[in-house]
Amino acid sequence: MNEFMLFIKAKGNPVGSLPQEKQEQHVQKVGGFIQNLVTQNKMKDAQPLVPSGLIVSNENGSFSEQPINEKEEMIAGYYHIQAKDLTEATEIAKSDPRFEDGKWRMEIRQIMKIDGINK
Repeated sequence: MNEFMLFIKAKGNPVGSLPQEKQEQHVQKVGGFIQNLVTQNKMKDAQPLVPSGLIVSNENGSFSEQPINEKEEMIAGYYHIQAKDLTEATEIAKSDPRFEDGKWRMEIRQIMKIDGINK
């Protein structure tokens, strides 16, 4: 099995404009999806991220900090999954019920295995 990071991306909070009942249904659907993947031993971790933070960069030895712009696309959360290959990881991503509620995107990246860094 290979490991993948699925970075969940959105502008702002796509669910925030839904009625409270729809927001609760969204949380239940996504929670059930995650629990199903845990049961199948495909989900290693999943977390939402606070929609604020900083981007730190270093150019020519000088650090700068820039606040994350909540009006632009940002990483809203992540899934750390196990899958046979990129095709299976993509199918897992496509089956996420969050896509039923608002405009979301997901970036799928395989975790590179490097001796001395990975467990």
